[in-house]
Amino acid sequence: METGKRRLFFGIGLESQAVELVSAWLLHSVNTSRPFTAPYNLHLTLAFYGMVTDDDAQALIEYATKLNVTPFSLSFEETAYWQHSGIFYLKPNSPPTALSALAEPLRDYGEKLNIYTNPYPFSPHITLCRGAKKQPEVVNPIMPLVIPVNRFYLYHSHRNENGLIYEPIKTFLLS
Repeated sequence: METGKRRLFFGIGLESQAVELVSAWLLHSVNTSRPFTAPYNLHLTLAFYGMVTDDDAQALIEYATKLNVTPFSLSFEETAYWQHSGIFYLKPNSPPTALSALAEPLRDYGEKLNIYTNPYPFSPHITLCRGAKKQPEVVNPIMPLVIPVNRFYLYHSHRNENGLIYEPIKTFLLS
C-alpha cells in the first residue's frame, strides 16, 4: 500500500441491536460452508472507492458534509444471492428515494474525482457472506428488520490481526 492512500467507502452502519438480530439469525437459520460477514463489519455500502489519496479523501469528506438528505428507514426481510460473486445478502424492501439521493451523488463524485468508476448500478444490500459457490440455505426467514438511517460513515477497509475490518473514520448526520 502506498503511503497516504487508504481503501475507502461510504456506508450505512447497523446499530448494535440490528447486528445482534442478524448475527443470531444467521447462526441459527442459514446453512452455508462459507463464513458469515463478521458482525462488526455488517453495513450497506453507498459508494465504494478503492485506494484513495489523503487529498481525495478530504475532498470526499467536504462533499459528503454538504449533502442534504432527510433521515429515512430501510426495511429488510428478503435474502438474495449473486452467483457470479458468490455474495449472499439482505436486500431492502422498496428502498426509499432518499437512499438513492444519498448514494448516487457519492458514487458520482468519486467518478468526477477519477477515483473509481463502478461497473454496476447501485444495488443496495447488506453482504452476509462472500464466495459461496452455491446459494446458502435459509431454514427460517429473517424477522422483518427496520433500520432507521440518520447517519452514514466514511469507512477505512483494512486488515489487522483479526482479519478484515471496516473502520468508520468519519460520521455524517442526515438533516
